[in-house]
Amino acid sequence: MLTIAIREKNSHFTHGIKIIVANVCQHLKQDFCFLSPEHHKCADIVFLSLDDNWVTAECYQMPKATKSQRIILICRQKEHQNLMFRPCLYMLPVIFREDEIDEITRKIAWWIEPSRHGKNTVAIPAGICQYCTTRSFTVVERQLLSHIAKGHSLKDSACLMKLDENIAKLHRKAIMRKLGIRDQYELHKFLKTNLLFLILN
Repeated sequence: MLTIAIREKNSHFTHGIKIIVANVCQHLKQDFCFLSPEHHKCADIVFLSLDDNWVTAECYQMPKATKSQRIILICRQKEHQNLMFRPCLYMLPVIFREDEIDEITRKIAWWIEPSRHGKNTVAIPAGICQYCTTRSFTVVERQLLSHIAKGHSLKDSACLMKLDENIAKLHRKAIMRKLGIRDQYELHKFLKTNLLFLILN
């Protein structure tokens, strides 16, 4: 018996996931049942919704792949509240619409194959979801990135954050070390490539 739990506030979206999973399981002749969200820790597959607020979200603390559970992350940055089937599932490099249910079914089918039960899943690739590539930054580092993205100097950013400028420099250095970049030019290039929504906000 395959068990599935869905931790998601949007009931329409949850209903959509249930339809897709049920169709896949029936096609594979796989017995299944949905557990209540509070029992997600003992489910075989968990659909887990991330936080709305980029600065305070704990997206960077992504669950590790385990031998007993497959965790599928739903990224809220993609405005899926407005569409029933518009998740950003970490192993799917496409944002799906409700007319692409067959494609979702094809993509998730191998997760539910009985032969895969108990086998380790692939680690979360950093580049799949641009929103979630930020998962290794602390809250302070994300606040600093937000100010830098909006065009503030390091000095002004430190002032806005009520930080000593030297402390802000240390945080910027930590950010650049995590990204493997060496200068301000590369930092701004990263922001434009991966965190454009910060610049536009």
